[in-house]
Amino acid sequence: MKKKILLVSFSDNADHQDTIFGLYEALEDEGKQDVYLLAIKTPKVALRRSSHTWLVDCPERPGITKKTFNIFLLSALIKKIRKEKFDVIYFESLHVWNLPIMIFSGSACTYQVIHEVIPHEGDKQVKMVDLMNKAVVKLSDNIVLRNKKYIDELVERYGIEKERVHYLELWRRFPKFTEPRYTKRVLFFGRINPYKGVDNLLEIAKLCPKIHFDVIGRVDPQMQGIVDELKKLPNVFLNNNYVSDDEMKEAFINADWVILPYNSASQSGVIIDAYKYSRPVIAFDVGAINEQIEDNTSGFLVKYKNNKNFAMTIDKGIKGCNEKYCLMCNRAYYYGLKKYGSLDAISRFTTMLKK
Repeated sequence: MKKKILLVSFSDNADHQDTIFGLYEALEDEGKQDVYLLAIKTPKVALRRSSHTWLVDCPERPGITKKTFNIFLLSALIKKIRKEKFDVIYFESLHVWNLPIMIFSGSACTYQVIHEVIPHEGDKQVKMVDLMNKAVVKLSDNIVLRNKKYIDELVERYGIEKERVHYLELWRRFPKFTEPRYTKRVLFFGRINPYKGVDNLLEIAKLCPKIHFDVIGRVDPQMQGIVDELKKLPNVFLNNNYVSDDEMKEAFINADWVILPYNSASQSGVIIDAYKYSRPVIAFDVGAINEQIEDNTSGFLVKYKNNKNFAMTIDKGIKGCNEKYCLMCNRAYYYGLKKYGSLDAISRFTTMLKK
């Protein structure tokens, strides 16, 4: 018997949108479930629309904004959800509107993804994330994590029963394999927050004066001083403006390597985007990053804080022969496609629902 499933993400983050849209389209194509999608009115990535795709003018961030208190719209939305009598409601990202939907959605079994079990210190929204985590642990029937490493931490930190916690890999919609361009450029992509290791990046870029670094991402004000130092380096190109989906794609394709010199991480969507565009990665072995990278196959793991070794690994990767590099691009792509492709995510998702 088909389950009636509502997939929800009010996020304005392109990664969350690509994840939930990819699952929606894959489940719809398979045809074994009656699937609906609820998302933000102005998505940043492509979406196949139908009568089952509900797009609403919701608050763009999980915090408190004027739109948060649009009680008329929220009430109408909850009424619409209750009328459909869903078996399952799955929330891909944290959002304040998730909470009343969980409370008033009727008998549906709810699943909420928590991306950061331990909110990153120094992040401006650390308190908000912690409060939201506490709220969804209390209100949702099930919690979903993207890595195995932090399951016990979640249980201890938030007092949740372990049987309510599920592990489900991230996924993305993958295009065909992208041939390497051999540009001898490396890419650091994503919002420049304290935990992203921009302090390490500065030292690494200095150690690799002949290698070109593309650094793309909005700057957290706390990191402006280090970013200003990066700007002074002749081998660093900085783009701290908003980038479109097409500009993001071009940035990944135009890089030979994607680098993550992070100080901490639960998991990283940047790694999956690198695989998606057939690019291997170099990263510090922190958090659950080693669950996402197969060392010497899809990229290289470097011992944390060994910036000199990180720089040497980049240098070796850039100067290696094209044949070996192309082989690694292939390995990164097919490793990512198998582990993170949205088509393979269907079986993992439906297996989780059966549990």
